[in-house]
Amino acid sequence: MSELTLADTVTLDPGRTAMLIQDMQNDVIIDGGAFAESGSPQHAKDQNVVANVADLAAACRAKGVPVIHVWYIVEDGAPGLKLNAPLFNGVKDTGALVRGTWGAAPADGLEAQPGDHIVEKMRMSAWQGTRLENLLAGLGRDTIIVTGAWTNMSIEHTSRTGADKGFSMIVPEDGCSTMNADWHTASINFALQNVAQVTSCAAVKAALG
Repeated sequence: MSELTLADTVTLDPGRTAMLIQDMQNDVIIDGGAFAESGSPQHAKDQNVVANVADLAAACRAKGVPVIHVWYIVEDGAPGLKLNAPLFNGVKDTGALVRGTWGAAPADGLEAQPGDHIVEKMRMSAWQGTRLENLLAGLGRDTIIVTGAWTNMSIEHTSRTGADKGFSMIVPEDGCSTMNADWHTASINFALQNVAQVTSCAAVKAALG
């Protein structure tokens, strides 16, 4: 695996920053979830992603940085889910991410805390068809720390669109995971480099002061 290309230092204004925790749900990253056979649970463990994201979220809350949980949620049978790509077919075919089920719930340790915000979605990007942009406008935030799963899907999509919308996107690579290290490294070293500042959770915590 090639060495990751990361920024050692990050400059952040906590008063202009928000943190996203995307798709860190049981079906996506935990053993026994609907997508467990993809390899995602093992890569999440290799990245220590649940603990890293929980720690970073705690640091954000301590500095007054809003934490926004973005959850992929469908109703039973996935009615209204446009089946135009393999990922969306997979959500329906596996019965994944159904509201109220264990699979749709956040991984242990990443539950929403008092004062956090929740955004629900039905596509890869956290922006598509959601209240995220209105929420950020109301909070007065234009710098976004993006964490979660999967690096080469939701994280990339959200980062690209956020950059297009004029937001400064910050991606701590050890706060993200996907199905295997190769896909993760390719996303971190290539796709994300031109749309986000790619760094580490430690650098983000240091930048928060």
